[in-house]
Amino acid sequence: MSYGALAVPTRRHLLDVLREQRRPMGLRELATITGLHANTVRFHLDVLTSAGFVAREQGPPTGPGRPATLYRSTSPGTSGGGYRLLVGILADRLAEADTEGLAEEAGRKWLDASAAADPPPEGDPLGTATTRSVALFTELGFAPTAETSTSGSRIELRACPFIDEARKHPDVVCGVHRGLLRGVAEAVTPAGLTTRLTPFARPGVCLAEIIR
Repeated sequence: MSYGALAVPTRRHLLDVLREQRRPMGLRELATITGLHANTVRFHLDVLTSAGFVAREQGPPTGPGRPATLYRSTSPGTSGGGYRLLVGILADRLAEADTEGLAEEAGRKWLDASAAADPPPEGDPLGTATTRSVALFTELGFAPTAETSTSGSRIELRACPFIDEARKHPDVVCGVHRGLLRGVAEAVTPAGLTTRLTPFARPGVCLAEIIR
């Protein structure tokens, strides 16, 4: 589902607009900016929401009737090469420092700085965290597959786009990914979910886990 959600240029454009604005936006405003019909925008936003790239929330009351529905991005994306630049800087500059701790913190701060404030999700936090994590790792190029049980989720990352850097500086590269995973879970619920990332759990596969 995550791959298909990004396959349409219109959806990627909507996602870019939300990330550039870095605030929740309404349907009419997005339609005006993109030049698309409101029904078309609504359809694509529904797909992006189901895939975990966008979250839906209610805006503040402005008068009689239901508050407007607002949309926001839940992940930082990769446009402009920012993620590759981040990994390159960390790998080159922090090789002799406490790389794992610094890299994880960098991943979490990057996620925090790039996505709009996260309201409490509707439904099961584990399911929300899993969907958003799969969306994030899909966009970063990891070809994730997920299995969810009552106790937690296992997300296999089958195609690391930074495999050469990860082999040279695993504390840095994998630390950033660990920070991103933890940041997603903490955005969904500050407590109650534990995350774990196991690099090279088996040949060609890293394992991300979200545990109740």
